[in-house]
Amino acid sequence: MSRLLVVSRIVPGSQGRVAQIFAESDATELPRLTGIRHRSLYYLHDLCVHLMETVDVAPDPTADLREHPLYQRVNERLSAHTSPYLPTWHSPRDAVAGCFYSWDTADAPMPDRIR
Repeated sequence: MSRLLVVSRIVPGSQGRVAQIFAESDATELPRLTGIRHRSLYYLHDLCVHLMETVDVAPDPTADLREHPLYQRVNERLSAHTSPYLPTWHSPRDAVAGCFYSWDTADAPMPDRIR
């Protein structure tokens, strides 16, 4: 499994609409085609953080499907509510945040609970 974190700008107040667009897209075959198994959306002021968990470690699970009508439709619908975080954005890969620290319980024993 791989995790991708995509950062973009969101029009404040449009979180419900963005969630609806993704929910409708997730009900199609697009998640299966891209290998996305989990999606969570977060916001802070005008930032949107999009967490995706995929079945493999592809750096850009949507790269091969950018011409697919379902993918294009989602992006077209989202464009009214979201925009690239960086002005130098050229592709979705440019919006993927780099992970600089990770920890997992499998890496260390669990401490005793504090009471």
